[in-house]
Amino acid sequence: MKSEQKRRIVLIVFLIFFMLLSICVAGNDMVAKPMPAYEDLFEGFVYYADKQKTALKSVKIRFAATLDSHQLGREIIKTLIAGPSLPSLEPTWPADATINSFFITDEGAAYVDLNLKQGRLDNMDTQSELLALYSMVNSLTLNIPKIKRVKLLIQGKDAMTLAGHIDLEYFYQTNMLIVK
Repeated sequence: MKSEQKRRIVLIVFLIFFMLLSICVAGNDMVAKPMPAYEDLFEGFVYYADKQKTALKSVKIRFAATLDSHQLGREIIKTLIAGPSLPSLEPTWPADATINSFFITDEGAAYVDLNLKQGRLDNMDTQSELLALYSMVNSLTLNIPKIKRVKLLIQGKDAMTLAGHIDLEYFYQTNMLIVK
């Protein structure tokens, strides 16, 4: 009888021990853990030209999720100017272009003012101009809900065209027909 009592006591002690251990482990799982870095990112798409320069292709890019619309817009423009990392794609903007200014109105109009070196776009044909224009427009309007239309300015001024073909006098909206 004493051995039976000892077994029960040992069993109860083990059960209590394991219950306490499981409570401690469960409690540790409840502690707030820092979120992995990838959850602090926003996945957006930017648009570059295909190798034949006939259409735009989207590339998934990660941006910090903490950026406001203005900061995100500047990062998107910088990413476009830096060009694609994939060898199957071509840049649509010269790598030496810089951002003079970028702002978004309350009505959803975005103004992008770029500094382009003289003569840098002179050899662009109509298709290349369209790809450059819509790589910028689509990348901004499709990633930033606040932006409804985009106007390009060159060297702080209203430019007639980028390289003599596409009129920059107007605002442009998303064009998915140029994306393949």
